[in-house]
Amino acid sequence: MEMAHTTRLGFTHGLKSLPRACGVLLRAPRILLWLIPPLVITLLLDVLAFYYGYGWLCSWIKSLLPVSWDTSWLHAAIGVLSAVAVIFLLGWSFAWVYLTMTSPFQDFISAAVEREIHGVAGPEPEGWKGFLRSIWQSVVQAIVLTLLTLIFLVIGLVPLLGAIVFFLWSAFALGYAFVSIPSGRMAQRFSERLAFVRCHRGAVLGLGVVIAILSLVPILNVVCLPVFVIAGTLLYLDAHHRSNEK
Repeated sequence: MEMAHTTRLGFTHGLKSLPRACGVLLRAPRILLWLIPPLVITLLLDVLAFYYGYGWLCSWIKSLLPVSWDTSWLHAAIGVLSAVAVIFLLGWSFAWVYLTMTSPFQDFISAAVEREIHGVAGPEPEGWKGFLRSIWQSVVQAIVLTLLTLIFLVIGLVPLLGAIVFFLWSAFALGYAFVSIPSGRMAQRFSERLAFVRCHRGAVLGLGVVIAILSLVPILNVVCLPVFVIAGTLLYLDAHHRSNEK
């Protein structure tokens, strides 16, 4: 896909992708069939992570305290603080884990959305070859985004300006992560994904800002994940079909 001759999608286009995704789900709720399995898997992994993470964190903190501090009220306080810390970490990582779990289904999701919007789909999913490729690309992508996020997290320690920069980066990274779902089927190379982001960075940021804000709300962030996947797919398809019309 040649981005140089493509009309750039702006910030408002990214904002509008979320309500459009809701409309697609209302018209074709069957698309949820591809999105529910990874959601259930992610929830189960989070339950296991909380169980073992909570127990380990409590034991580790208690091992650092003097024996004379071994009181019931302190144990209760440690338990509460450990639970809050683990829940915070799991909440922050939930979207990334979910995106990784959707890897085997991403090609089918984007094909189903494209078929609903345009009547036909482009390249069909590649079976086991596409399955393994999607997993590998998603893992590499998640590692790269996590490392970059850690760098921006350090920048975020700068008062006021750092927090703004970190939020904008997090929003952009989330927007990119959800937009890259259909690109695994339609843009085989990682360089093509980056070319898309450079060309339509305003739209990617617009989508990401809404996702970042909604992701801060417990329960709602889980319920909205399928909508985020479809919104990212719609955004990519808009750019892809506009480029083909040139």
